[in-house]
Amino acid sequence: MASKFSGMFWTWVHSSTGPKTTHFWAPVCNWFFPIQALYDWNRDPAKISKEMQCVLVCYSSLFMRWALRISPQSYILFCMHLFNATLQGRLLIRRLMWESSQQKAIEDKPTN
Repeated sequence: MASKFSGMFWTWVHSSTGPKTTHFWAPVCNWFFPIQALYDWNRDPAKISKEMQCVLVCYSSLFMRWALRISPQSYILFCMHLFNATLQGRLLIRRLMWESSQQKAIEDKPTN
């Protein structure tokens, strides 16, 4: 069993998507985007950039498709962009809900 795993491991290491290629390291480095989104998860919505969140959601959405269209397909990159688009979209929704509540508070404010 151990030798079978060892053989599979070394086959992967030397493959076209293994750690000796950019098909491995580029997606690994891209994981810093969703890590940052997790860090911002409880951030004050007033400090979340609506424009940046829109860009990151679009970027990850486009690159999800690209990750499956390149040869060899990069499932690591696809998963990273799926996770990132989900997290950045959630941050964008928090910002939009906060803006909506601020607008509603202004409209409901009594005038003297």
